[in-house]
Amino acid sequence: MPSLLSALRIRLAGSGEPLLLNPPVRRNRFLDRLRATAMVSDALPVERVLASARAFLAVASLFAIWLDATEPSRFATVAYSLFAVYALYSLVLLAFVRQFKTVAPAFCLAVHAVDVLWPAVISFFTTGPNSPFFIFYVFVLLEAAYRWGFLETLETAEAAVALFLVQGALMAGGPRFLRELLGGEFELNRFIVRGVYLLIIGYLLGYLGEQERRLRLEDSATASIVGRIQTEIGLRSALRNVLDEVFRLTGSRRALLAVRNTRTEQAFLWEAVRDSERRDVSLFVAELEPSQRETYLINPPGQVLFAQWPGGESRAKPRHLVVLNQDGRTLRDAAWSPPESFINSYPFSSLLVLQVSFGTEFTGHLQVLDPQLGDYPENVGRFFLKLARQAAPAIYNVFLLARLRTRAGAIERARVARELHDGVIQSLISLEMQIDVLRRKADGPREGLGMELARLESLLHREVLNLRELMQQMKPLDLGPKQFLDFLASTVDRFQQDTGIVAKFVCSLGDISMPSRVCNELARILQEALVNIRKHSEADN
Repeated sequence: MPSLLSALRIRLAGSGEPLLLNPPVRRNRFLDRLRATAMVSDALPVERVLASARAFLAVASLFAIWLDATEPSRFATVAYSLFAVYALYSLVLLAFVRQFKTVAPAFCLAVHAVDVLWPAVISFFTTGPNSPFFIFYVFVLLEAAYRWGFLETLETAEAAVALFLVQGALMAGGPRFLRELLGGEFELNRFIVRGVYLLIIGYLLGYLGEQERRLRLEDSATASIVGRIQTEIGLRSALRNVLDEVFRLTGSRRALLAVRNTRTEQAFLWEAVRDSERRDVSLFVAELEPSQRETYLINPPGQVLFAQWPGGESRAKPRHLVVLNQDGRTLRDAAWSPPESFINSYPFSSLLVLQVSFGTEFTGHLQVLDPQLGDYPENVGRFFLKLARQAAPAIYNVFLLARLRTRAGAIERARVARELHDGVIQSLISLEMQIDVLRRKADGPREGLGMELARLESLLHREVLNLRELMQQMKPLDLGPKQFLDFLASTVDRFQQDTGIVAKFVCSLGDISMPSRVCNELARILQEALVNIRKHSEADN
């Protein structure tokens, strides 16, 4: 059978590229992980579909032999009885399956065993291997393909062929009473052709079933992963959830997401590490310096890339390289090697690189270190290509919502600060000026009243300063390196004017090259320091 299976490889007309009619004979670990990713088991829906098809085929076959009175020609009563029993069995099974809430694997195996034996039993009473009810063999192969996949379909085909061979042997050289029971003529050519048909049909149905099941599992896994991207949990948690699923599917424990902002040219690196004991995912983020960008912002030749280096070999050039374009097609002549600085930073023997885009604002690459993709990385790469197209917009929506909330909060704080400035502070300043006028009038013989008014004036002045400082802290900061020094100088000058404490800002630097985030944090530190100086230092300079 291996030679027959190898002969079934087909090439696309005019392309020279082999069609994937060679499904894995060994278990695919990635496909097993996909099965575990499915949130809801599809065993029960599959059994219901198969039960409906079985019932239809049984009733239709019984109706067919009732219409044609010449078939079966021998043992008609027994054949009618068997078909009636099988039809009743199929209908009862359909009724029971529709009542089930879950289906055990043992139940599926038992039903499948009955379906495998049924064609052999009915053939004994309908001219043996030449029976017109050969279609039941096809149904049992279709059932195995739809229920499980390629390997199980091949095993079912082998079992069916074995039963077919037993019938042929009994018909050709078995005991006389069995040959008389089977009846009919034994045609070796037809017998061989039908056996080969069973193998070919089993192979093709197994291939189709494997591909259909794989696509179904991929869709289920993609929906499950995208469902974990929720706007309420924030960007960091959403990325952690997605990378946790990537680790589980690939068997990796480290991944890097390097992204670049196409508008500001800023670059960031998200590094995710999975703990080997607790299975928790730790996520770290840092802004990339210009000197680090060549290390992490790599430029693969395709949309998806998988490279593998056998142990002990140099990683300058991978031995096994798979590159897919944006349509999922394999690029045959692609060549690539990672940057030397990246090789020296992390130990790995295989690498999966996936280009990702978050809207038109961010582009970058997801780099999964030491993934275990099995024998068919092309299929895994196509799955991740599909996953990126659905997960990246969802993650970008989480980012946009977080930024929208931040901007909305900044706008609200600015509105409150404006209301305080135009309302409360103006009233307090006016009250302060009126008290100052009264104090001046009360100076002289009413010395005690003047001191009290001075105390009230100082209290009001202090509250005005508190409100101004609160307004400054509420205003959103968006400082760049060019505005940073001017903002610090103006903040110190305003502090001196408001408090009377002599203060001077001195800086010997010409150009500042710091990220905006650092500039904003340093500005907030200066504001808080000046507030503490006014409240607690009692200083004059």
